[in-house]
Amino acid sequence: MISRRCRVKVGFRGIDISEYVESFTYSDNTDFTDDISVVLSDRERFWADKFFPETGDILTAEIQVINWNNEGDNRSIKLGSFEVDNVSYNVTKLTLNAVSVPIFSSIRDEKKYKTWENIKLSVIAGDIAGKAELPLVFESDIDPEYDKSEQNNETDLSYLEKLCKSEGLAIKISGKQLIIFDEAKYDTFEPCMTLEAGKSYFYGYPTFKRNAKNIYSGCEIKFFDSKTDKTYTGTFNAPDMAKVNKILRLREKFNSESDTVDYNRKAKAKLREQNKKEWTASVKLKGDIIYFAGTNVNLKGFCKFDGKYNISVCSHSISRSGYIVSLDLRRCLEGY
Repeated sequence: MISRRCRVKVGFRGIDISEYVESFTYSDNTDFTDDISVVLSDRERFWADKFFPETGDILTAEIQVINWNNEGDNRSIKLGSFEVDNVSYNVTKLTLNAVSVPIFSSIRDEKKYKTWENIKLSVIAGDIAGKAELPLVFESDIDPEYDKSEQNNETDLSYLEKLCKSEGLAIKISGKQLIIFDEAKYDTFEPCMTLEAGKSYFYGYPTFKRNAKNIYSGCEIKFFDSKTDKTYTGTFNAPDMAKVNKILRLREKFNSESDTVDYNRKAKAKLREQNKKEWTASVKLKGDIIYFAGTNVNLKGFCKFDGKYNISVCSHSISRSGYIVSLDLRRCLEGY
């Protein structure tokens, strides 16, 4: 049998620089941006001189596995393109850090003031994505309409994240796309793998945490509409959480008279955001390109911590020591 192996293919300014790569890490997050870190050998000061990377230079990356789980199991995945935002050097090595968000775009760092009127969330997101020259991927059946919404000394990303969270949606930039998706829907997807105690190839011991603080059985939100001078109430009670017997009570001002406003859905979104990290875990295991943020795995053989978990952060690390994946997990919520 041909030996199992993996490699990472890195491109810089359109040139394959894989022969210089000593180690590589790709961090995939369900929140905001993905990033990579590449350590390059530079004993001859090739990278520190003529080919010194400039801010905004493009890196591309691809992970390949050969005969990985069995002979003939050959797979690869392209991770997309990233822009250099940090360079460090120690005479023999040069380290590049790059991110998926456009470096020279104002989307991440520039605070702005703007009023949006009679507009849907998807249109706001499309306008922000367009200014950053990013295609918008809107993976949600929920598309609320706002009578008025104000961006008040906020960056485009932080403002859009605030709107999305209030609707139970998540936002990230990956593969040169701005993606908005429904986390609750992702929780319903089938697991890509079962990680079982005593059988799966773990590095070290998985760690688990159950956080009972600030966990609630229900949510009640009161919205005050300054135009109509009326208060609207939204409520939601989580399934199988009655024994907690604590209600999250919030007051907010909501600028919309649209008939599509679902106040109960907003209460559901707030409760989900509050409760989603009650059960968490962190694991390190043999690397594989099936693991990415947003996908689900089953944990088995860990007693009370068994169940289906969503990957919130996934880090792929490749070096001479091998290929390791680190996962930060949260238990999938059922019913909301």
